[in-house]
Amino acid sequence: MSSAEVLAELVPQLAAPTVALAYPDAELRRLMAATYRAFRNRRSLLLLHLEQQVRFEELPWVQAVARHRRETGRARQDARAALAGLGELALQGFPATPLPNPLVRELGTIARTAGVRVPWVEDLAADIFVGTFTGKFLAAARLAGGLLGGTLYERYYGIDYAAVAALEAGESGGGRDCPAFRELCHARAGVTGAPPSMAAKGMVIEQAQILTTHNLAALVHPIGVSPAPGWDDLARRSFTAVCRLTARVHHNPRPLATVKNAASAWRNMLFHLSLCSPEQQAAVVPWLDAEASRHPDHVAARLAPVLSGLRVVRAGGAFAADGTADTGRARRFLGWRTAVTGCRPPSCPAGRRCTEAFSRAKHRPLREPRASYVRHRQALRQTLVTPVDAPTAGHVVAASGTGTV
Repeated sequence: MSSAEVLAELVPQLAAPTVALAYPDAELRRLMAATYRAFRNRRSLLLLHLEQQVRFEELPWVQAVARHRRETGRARQDARAALAGLGELALQGFPATPLPNPLVRELGTIARTAGVRVPWVEDLAADIFVGTFTGKFLAAARLAGGLLGGTLYERYYGIDYAAVAALEAGESGGGRDCPAFRELCHARAGVTGAPPSMAAKGMVIEQAQILTTHNLAALVHPIGVSPAPGWDDLARRSFTAVCRLTARVHHNPRPLATVKNAASAWRNMLFHLSLCSPEQQAAVVPWLDAEASRHPDHVAARLAPVLSGLRVVRAGGAFAADGTADTGRARRFLGWRTAVTGCRPPSCPAGRRCTEAFSRAKHRPLREPRASYVRHRQALRQTLVTPVDAPTAGHVVAASGTGTV
């Protein structure tokens, strides 16, 4: 499998028999497995205001046979084993990649079959984000705090998980907004009020992903995933992915998506590294510098402030409010704070927050449109506004304006 997205496409074939285990009748079990596979073939959509598409168990024909379900211990045990196996496969196969939404939905369905309560959170789209989060995001952040409190991850991102645990869990807006978690993410992103731009929305979403670890903590507890190669192996492979993504920033006129993916891979690397023993961390951190040096010089130059920031935090230091340390030579790596945060060589003139500037490629001047293109547009505009006789039924005005066809 080439990516986590490909894995997500295959998971319904594995999840369908697991979901159908709760039906004792063999014929009904086969029918429900086939129904589940067919249901997962539908198009997935991200909806406004945190709305959700209908779930499998909410289908009328599924509810009609719900009375035949038997939540036996064997069915739950098998579902839990499948949940742990799938989580381990995703984590070991793609340690640097956030879990894609289709895979998160499958994990959620299997978890409900297994009777495991897990606050799975989706990757929110910045273009339709309205600035709010449901209560499950706060629950996921609390779950992450129970695992990562006092670790390198908490110190690097400047999180106070004890304060997160004390946040008010109340919801408003019909259960679609958790004000306490929303305000925390906005404050950490430095955004006041409704996010005014795409960049501001992305910054708020990224803070939610940092606080919740975007489902990584849930895979460890309560799912119980423990990678066979060890957490240090996952940390090394994640950093190799960071280097590979950073290499694509070079001469890229629109690097925002690449930098965002590199920051996500870095966040995963920090998560894996935080679960390593002190001895393993002591071995991995020097290896990061050696790995960066294996890549082109511009990669090492862009990642130098990032690695310096990691060393500062590991030595007991902390970042300033602007995300820098050691008089600017060390920097916290964020994907949306600036498009070049932690991936900027010292000579880059983009020393300010310029996510939107980079997303529009303002560092590379746009070419003037060709004169022939301008003349064509002017002629077409003139044609479209030239009065013509109203076409009869079944006729269409020709684009050239010379008659009807």
